[in-house]
Amino acid sequence: MGLSFLLAISVHHKRMKRMSRRRRRQREIQNSNTWVAPEIPVDLLIQIMARLPAKSVMRFKCISKYLSSLLCSRYFCNLFLRVPSQLQPQPRIYMTLLDDISYSKSVLLSSAPSTCLSSVVFDQDLTLRRMGGYSLRSVRGFMCYTICLEARIYNPSIRQLVKLPFIKSSNIDPHYVLHFLCHDPVNNQYKILCVIMSKDIQMFKSELWVFVLEAGGSWKRVAKDFHPHRPTSLEVTMKGVLYYLAWTDSHTFVLVSFDIMSEEFNMIQVPRKAGDVLTILKVRAILINYGGKVAVFDYTYVRRNNGMLDIWVMKDWRKKEWSMKTMALQPSQVHFITRNKWRPKAISLKDNVMWIPQKLTSPFYYFYHDLRINDLKKVEVKGIPARYFSKPERTRYFDIEFMDSGENIFEFKQ
Repeated sequence: MGLSFLLAISVHHKRMKRMSRRRRRQREIQNSNTWVAPEIPVDLLIQIMARLPAKSVMRFKCISKYLSSLLCSRYFCNLFLRVPSQLQPQPRIYMTLLDDISYSKSVLLSSAPSTCLSSVVFDQDLTLRRMGGYSLRSVRGFMCYTICLEARIYNPSIRQLVKLPFIKSSNIDPHYVLHFLCHDPVNNQYKILCVIMSKDIQMFKSELWVFVLEAGGSWKRVAKDFHPHRPTSLEVTMKGVLYYLAWTDSHTFVLVSFDIMSEEFNMIQVPRKAGDVLTILKVRAILINYGGKVAVFDYTYVRRNNGMLDIWVMKDWRKKEWSMKTMALQPSQVHFITRNKWRPKAISLKDNVMWIPQKLTSPFYYFYHDLRINDLKKVEVKGIPARYFSKPERTRYFDIEFMDSGENIFEFKQ
């Protein structure tokens, strides 16, 4: 009898607790219309948002005008680039495949972040209409390339493609163009430097134009009295100054500097070894970041001299002081470069270059060259559409770019 009574009391107690919880939930539902969540301080909200992936930030822009205004501000966009995040993607490899006959068939591919060091897989197609182009380069999460003599800027994080207007008032015709994307850290501005040059390789005519990437921006000609020259390589940017190699005549090889903020130009002659006389058609060199300094990576004799490379480091611009280092590829690796046609490309990683084949062949691979330890690392590339390997060589063009600047959510206003 006593046991049954205690059991009844226990059951009744549990029933009362369930009813109490039910009534409490009902009161919470009734009061939910008047309940106000505590306000998150703006500073804390910004810090939280800055640690999210770009896709998540873009979704939050749609919640309210306030969040959209906050997340589109230059302050937040710069913070987003600086704040480290475990959720932000690792460095990626991008590849553009251009069809010279039909630009509409050109594509831009991206590799997924991977811990595998021996291969990359292009598993993301970032192609937009009229995508793909020549001289693919990246700056702070943006890409710049040239197509039909026009510059185009692409942000793969937010899928924004900006087409810059054609320069109509050039006095050089016919001509080639080369575009350089750069960032002014003082005024926090993005600019495009365009060098227009004559198609005739014997004529050293050039014009310099600058476009500030902002609403209402337009091309303006600068440095009209600067020495005519013909750029030969892509750029290296350090401490607010953009550098590129050029020729002022068939025998004079120079390094050109462009102060991004002041838009002033300078040039100095690149030294050569004693008795070494080369012309514009024979020199093979690019600019690299070597030990935090601008350097000329000269591979003119890499095939003839069994893997020998010269690195000319700019020590002091005002004193025109250079230092030279000769490097030989390791005997076990020299055949990788000397037996086939390869071209080096500077990347944003200090003391590193990429060796890229001049022809698109299957299987496709490239090499990382770590100049600190003088070691080549072979990387196989997978995921390239098979149709591009079967196209005639004269109609296909490809380029590869390494991007380690993370994601950029800044949107250019046109």
